[in-house]
Amino acid sequence: MIRYRREDDALVATSEIAVGVDRITVSVRLGAWPFGVPDAGGLRGAPVVVVPAEDLVGLAVAGIRRSGGLDPLVVADARSSARITLQAGPEVAVVVGHDREVLEDLRGVGGRPLPALPLDDAAAVDAWVRGCRVDLDLAVPSGADDVRSAARAALARATVPAMHHVVEVDPRPAFDELGSPIEHASLTMLAAAAAGVLAGRVAARNRRWHATS
Repeated sequence: MIRYRREDDALVATSEIAVGVDRITVSVRLGAWPFGVPDAGGLRGAPVVVVPAEDLVGLAVAGIRRSGGLDPLVVADARSSARITLQAGPEVAVVVGHDREVLEDLRGVGGRPLPALPLDDAAAVDAWVRGCRVDLDLAVPSGADDVRSAARAALARATVPAMHHVVEVDPRPAFDELGSPIEHASLTMLAAAAAGVLAGRVAARNRRWHATS
């Protein structure tokens, strides 16, 4: 459950999040909020793909459309991503950002952040997820043996804490949606596509669950 309070001229969302056997407190400053008090469930587990660069948005969106049949909200302003997504209440979203605080903030307002790992740069992966306080699902591209092996090797070069969960996802549906060849895609591009495919599946499953609950 998310608690909201006014602090100066801003609304602040605070939630306790289970991470393994521990619980941490995440507070998110939402800025000026001229609306009613948000739902205590926030985004209610809506998946949010976080891509490290704007040129990866298209792949993530394509993966969501092909696997979930949904058009995501796209947010280019990472600093305001928690506020914008909470206000819009989307079933699925794509955010541009590479700061682990963005991941924590999205989780703090009830979202399920899915980082699209920059697998071509182990240091960038480290900087993004190593210090993140919330556990994450990390979509790693699978499919052909050479792709799977390269992705696993790239992840092994980074320092990924055991609290995070590696999920192998075939990125090809995103490329099929775009009608683009996959053969020369970088690992980072494949990871963005895989994260989008995973997000689409999660969003579709959430929709079915809400329809029957």
